[in-house]
Amino acid sequence: MKTELIKLKLKANSSTGETALHIKNTFIKACESLDTSIFEPLIEEDQNFQDLDKYRFLKSMKVVFDSCKEKGFKQTTMIKGHCESCYCDHKVYQFYTNQLVPAFAYIIHEENSQIEDIFACNLSSGMRVVEMGNLLNYDFWK
Repeated sequence: MKTELIKLKLKANSSTGETALHIKNTFIKACESLDTSIFEPLIEEDQNFQDLDKYRFLKSMKVVFDSCKEKGFKQTTMIKGHCESCYCDHKVYQFYTNQLVPAFAYIIHEENSQIEDIFACNLSSGMRVVEMGNLLNYDFWK
C-alpha cells in the first residue's frame, strides 16, 4: 500500500488555545477508536487539506482505519515518537495494533498553541526502532 503525505489545514480562529487542545485530543481519540466520525464535526466545511477537501481527507483516514479493522482490530494504542524523515525530530503520534511497528502515524504541527497542520508521517521512529520499555506499558490485546 502506497502512503501519501496528507496535510490538514485548520482555520486559525478555530485551532488556538483550549480549542486546539480539544481538536488534538479528539483527533487522537478518533485514531485510537478507528472512527473518523469522532473527528469530522471539528473540521469546517470549506477547509482544504493540501488539495483535498474535508471529505477526501476523512476518506483517506477511513481507508487507513478500515485496513486495521479488516485485520480484526477495534482500536489502536497511541505512543509518541518522532519523525525521522521529512520533519526530522518533530513529535509524531504513532498508533499501534499488536505489531511492533505502528499501523499509522500522524504529525500534529503546532506553533504558539495553535494547530497549523495535521498530516501522515511515513517514517516515524516506531517504524524503524521500537523501544521495548514503551511497549511494555501497553496492553495491545484488550
